[in-house]
Amino acid sequence: MAAASESRVLRFFGVEEAQVRQAASGLAGRCSLARIETRAQGAETLLALTAPPSALRKAEGLLARTFPGGLYGAGGDTLARCAARALVQRDRLLACADTLALDLLAPRLEGQAGVDACFDFGAGSCADPAALARIEAGARRCQGPGPSEPVWDELCRLRAALRVTHADFVAGAIPLPEGTLTAVAGRRGSWLYRVPAGDNPALWLLDLVRRAALGCPQAPGVSFTLHGDRPALAADRPALQLPAAAPSAAASALAPNTSGSTYRKAKQAAPLTSATPTARASPLRRRWSRPCQSRAPRA
Repeated sequence: MAAASESRVLRFFGVEEAQVRQAASGLAGRCSLARIETRAQGAETLLALTAPPSALRKAEGLLARTFPGGLYGAGGDTLARCAARALVQRDRLLACADTLALDLLAPRLEGQAGVDACFDFGAGSCADPAALARIEAGARRCQGPGPSEPVWDELCRLRAALRVTHADFVAGAIPLPEGTLTAVAGRRGSWLYRVPAGDNPALWLLDLVRRAALGCPQAPGVSFTLHGDRPALAADRPALQLPAAAPSAAASALAPNTSGSTYRKAKQAAPLTSATPTARASPLRRRWSRPCQSRAPRA
């Protein structure tokens, strides 16, 4: 007796709807897919499949290999939940170089399982006046003389924040006339994406963090700039694509957390830029008791 068919929704980010539909249609006969439907929501694409359970698992695995890093979850998964899970599972620490990045990430990561050990919510970086002063001083040394260039200034700020916080990754964001620049810096350099006006920069920043933590290829359109390179000199440099992590057999369907009410209430009660005795303890300070130079290199 044939297994009863089930339906499953797969979630992609940074992948065009037409590409997802074409790839799924090519698997229709191979995976016995009875129904294929797609829907685009900004940079996110939802794919609904109907097939027997084993066929759904096979199709999901094939799509994950077709779009490494692009397939981020299933069912009720959100980018925030998956980004937090990537940081926790890979034991990566995240900090913010500026308040705009903090405002984009904090309300979405607030309450995610285990994220307090991986994200400082500004306590050891841009919301700490002492740390912020050191970040800005380091950024000024990096910028050098000459007129201000917003993108170069942000890259210098990200690099300085890495040195001050000793985090694995530092997120940043600045407003631009045509949208928002989102960036995530790692040990070798920074991934940059210019989010057009009308799109959601918070989702792009979460996706940059998620892919960086997993070591997945970044989305098309994301560029990579080595530390010390000015953006104009690295304009033609392709994005650094790290080896993709092995796809899971099936992504877990988890309930989304969209309220962010705890962070918003705390922000209204005490501005992020002010230090208070009850401020959240920074996981960066809590976990790194030794100087950055003595930390064992990651594989």
